Amino acid sequence: MRWLIPPTCEMDATMVNRNSLLVATLAILSTATQVRASEGWYPTFEDAQAESERSGRPLLIHFHATFCGPCRQMAQQVFSQPDVQRQLRDGIVAVEVDVSERRDLAGQFGVATVPRDVVVMPGQAPKTLAKGFQSKAAYLRLLASISPDEVRFAATDKSAPNQQLAVQEKIIGLDGFCPVRLMRDREWISGREDLAETHRGITYYFSSSAERQEFRRTPEEFTPENLGCDPVVLYSNLRAVTGKIKYGAFFDSQLYLFETVENRETFKENPLKFTRIRHAVKVDDLKGQRFN
Repeated sequence: MRWLIPPTCEMDATMVNRNSLLVATLAILSTATQVRASEGWYPTFEDAQAESERSGRPLLIHFHATFCGPCRQMAQQVFSQPDVQRQLRDGIVAVEVDVSERRDLAGQFGVATVPRDVVVMPGQAPKTLAKGFQSKAAYLRLLASISPDEVRFAATDKSAPNQQLAVQEKIIGLDGFCPVRLMRDREWISGREDLAETHRGITYYFSSSAERQEFRRTPEEFTPENLGCDPVVLYSNLRAVTGKIKYGAFFDSQLYLFETVENRETFKENPLKFTRIRHAVKVDDLKGQRFN
């Protein structure tokens, strides 16, 4: 059995010495302009903080490091995307902070690992929104959650519950990662929203038209078992609870997602117990985060 290890391993920001930092900096010097995205971000923390205080807009701080692989992957796959850059400028004051250069800020905000996103809402204490790698779809949801328009709409518009329900009807599979690249190549590549395909009520994003076409031919080969529901919960409690990609595992060339790491360990002890019975799960049965 192979564990499914997403690129969300958090790099320890407190364990880097000057020599390793120098090596990492030299190694990426030639591609630095390619992997760091500047559109949508304020140039310094002080500039962003001042603008947030002046305008009353939320301050979003993305902590990263030059030595961090998942951080560079987010720069390439997420922060380079025009729709992400637009949303960074839409009612939000956003800034990137390299913890190897600003250890003072890492200490101030309690950041021991990267990548990490922290928001400071006007008049409120800092709040950690995300740890580890975030796909484009996940990061867009994060940005939407702190948008002043989103907060105001939810608080004042009486039709908000119905409209929010309509938004939730679109369930994004595998948190926006391309299922073909994951199942075929074991690679974590973010899909594109304009290359989408819906299968059994769940929408998947693809990194290329060729991969979407391959998915259309045999979709069952590229989707998690039981619509991504935790097989341990399904077997033990007959409840369809969606698992998380960070707790996934491959068994017999099939992908299984688990709600907790403990459930994954239980599955590992006797996988046949949880896989020999086929469950007819429908998308309306899903409970939990409603994301695979």
